[in-house]
Amino acid sequence: MIFNEQKKYFLVVISTRKILITSYIPLLPSKTMQMQYKSLVDELLTQFPKLREVENTDITDHNLLWHLSDYIKAGHVNFETGRKELYRLSILIENYASKHNVPLLATFETDKRYKYVQDRYIELLEEIPKAWIIGNFNNPYLAPHPPKNAEVISCDGTNLEEIWMVVTQGEKGPFGLVAENIGDGMYRGFFSSSPAIIGKAISSTEKSLRAKIDLTKSYEE
Repeated sequence: MIFNEQKKYFLVVISTRKILITSYIPLLPSKTMQMQYKSLVDELLTQFPKLREVENTDITDHNLLWHLSDYIKAGHVNFETGRKELYRLSILIENYASKHNVPLLATFETDKRYKYVQDRYIELLEEIPKAWIIGNFNNPYLAPHPPKNAEVISCDGTNLEEIWMVVTQGEKGPFGLVAENIGDGMYRGFFSSSPAIIGKAISSTEKSLRAKIDLTKSYEE
């Protein structure tokens, strides 16, 4: 029996008087060799498979008619929608962070996405204790330079490049939206008020960026 380390298989040779049997047995991956999900949304749906059973909701009208409390009461809302609806939902979450003076995590696919809301975020950062601004800032000179209470982190080369995420801390734990760019200005994802689901999204983000993100900590000076 011979183990090939590069091709990850065992070579088994069974010898008898008349025949020689050679067999290649693939080596099953260990825990350290487990699949790394390219899509954060797929990773979360795999971690919480029951979420796939939740039908998509057309949030076009909900953004106009629902308050954030309605989303939180719903618990979990799957959707496939455009940027306009995500902007509206993002603002609801950002306004909550501002009103309750709690930390905020926001991701941006490109520096252009951030510049679109930069003025509003500069005002927002004056009203919240801590923020993490994550974007595909592949040029450090083009990255935003917000106040000291915000950490700017580049997600270039990670599975967060296509992610739109806005998360804050609620009374029962973190909540917010996680969505993925699927092309043609459309996004698939969900809003969740489950601390377990959003907590997993945060921990996966920390792992991808090798950064510490703690929404529960008090950052008041």
